[in-house]
Amino acid sequence: MSRQTLERQANLAMYLEPSVEGLRKYRGVLGPVDSRSVRRIAFPVPPGVAEILIKLSYDPFVEGAGRGPDTPGFRKRWEREIERYRATIGKWGGTEALQHYERFLEEACDCMGPMRNLLNLAVLDSAGRFRGRWDSACHFGQWVSIGKTCADPGFAAGPIPSGEWTIMLECHAVVTDTCDYQLAIGWRPSEGRWYRGELHAHTTHSDGTLSPRELLEVAAQAGLDFIAITDHNTITALDAASREPTGAGAGAGLPMVIPGLELTTFYGHAVALGIREYVSWHEAKLDDGMNRLASIVHEMGGLFAIAHPFSPGYPVCAGCQWEYENTDMSVVDLMEVWSGPWQRGILWNVPAMGWWEAELAQGRRVTGVAARDVHQRQELFKPGTADTCVWARSLTLEAILEGLKSGRVLMTSGPRVLFSLTAAGAPGTYMPGDEAWAPCGGSVELSVSVRTDCPSGPALVRIIRGTPGNRAEALFSAEADISGAHLVFTDAPPDHAWYRCELTTAEGHLLAISNPIYVERGDLGS
Repeated sequence: MSRQTLERQANLAMYLEPSVEGLRKYRGVLGPVDSRSVRRIAFPVPPGVAEILIKLSYDPFVEGAGRGPDTPGFRKRWEREIERYRATIGKWGGTEALQHYERFLEEACDCMGPMRNLLNLAVLDSAGRFRGRWDSACHFGQWVSIGKTCADPGFAAGPIPSGEWTIMLECHAVVTDTCDYQLAIGWRPSEGRWYRGELHAHTTHSDGTLSPRELLEVAAQAGLDFIAITDHNTITALDAASREPTGAGAGAGLPMVIPGLELTTFYGHAVALGIREYVSWHEAKLDDGMNRLASIVHEMGGLFAIAHPFSPGYPVCAGCQWEYENTDMSVVDLMEVWSGPWQRGILWNVPAMGWWEAELAQGRRVTGVAARDVHQRQELFKPGTADTCVWARSLTLEAILEGLKSGRVLMTSGPRVLFSLTAAGAPGTYMPGDEAWAPCGGSVELSVSVRTDCPSGPALVRIIRGTPGNRAEALFSAEADISGAHLVFTDAPPDHAWYRCELTTAEGHLLAISNPIYVERGDLGS
């Protein structure tokens, strides 16, 4: 095995470390009345989880500034405890024992303070089984793990069943007037990898030149793992593909088929992915007709994608341009921001990119995708076109749709661009589509690895940062040899932000682009 191959595999392994998902943050305030009580905190765990991660932080001392026995607060509480112990010892130990105990308490006040708040927790899985206990003396402010094959001390490894897990927050002692606690819970998926595919293709069942079987064979030659058959307003090609539409039969060397159709209306085209039933489009008027179609697609369990929104429309290509100005973007799952060759279609790809980023600025997490709109064989091999690469747990219809919906998507015309983010104080490595948590005052590290098997020269790597209500801006840029490069950037993000990366030629033509990694600021303790 060549050194280059080994290095590529090492970079991939580094990047493909499962990211933390489902980060939930809980906050609360306790007081002395909560001492010797238990609070139950339930949290959901989805299927396919390999590891649970938990972190608990709280204010442990009597007074934030004065931690010694000479502080008024400590002295007051200690004297109150002396009276309580004096009553107990005097009842059962007699006068001599009481005298000895009083001397001990006075000495303890000087050498054993301060008194501390004490919070621990126990974890129960969805079946009610005890999975371990977090002791603040050992794990304070640290992430602890409960995994399928291993776990941190105090916890039991084993299968991670889905359902509602429970944390028992044990409030042993609260000696301050108030005690703020912060609890963070997340998990890691069990497995996953990148899959390459095409999301928009036609056959002889509409206006394509390839039969369904021929389309699959050509897609296999192009090295695709999946391809969507999306004929215009018909689903008849799905039965003619001579294979199971859910991906069974992949051993034949053909890509998995994503069933769907292109909703070809008079005022815009949309791609419905993951459905096997015909959808009537004739009532998709300019009012809210397309919004109603999107709702129907969702009811069928599919995803709704806006297709080539700025391509030439009526009368050049009737309906190809998106004219639904009242589109409810909350029902849009995907948007084609890279349609066909970037160079040829730059006049409609650039505004599509602008619209996409405008939606991100409004807080809408629409997944950007590439699509060739395949009608002929050569379009799968045309320079400047891009694959849509999806991170999924397996090559199944459900997993690919989940990856698309979550935004775990990269678009590339060839180079492998691996984009990730880490934050101090937060577990794991985040990838496109993830929501990362970054502690207040801390920084994030953005990593970009670039690889290509084709001879190539330098290209420009850019990190784009967006914030709510503002236009996205190029945060970092650097020239890199895309035959092999690894770049690292750091940034101090605002409270809400997203980052994506892109790779362009010296002429400004797009080579690859990622979906955003979303960052939320928070303070969960150190």
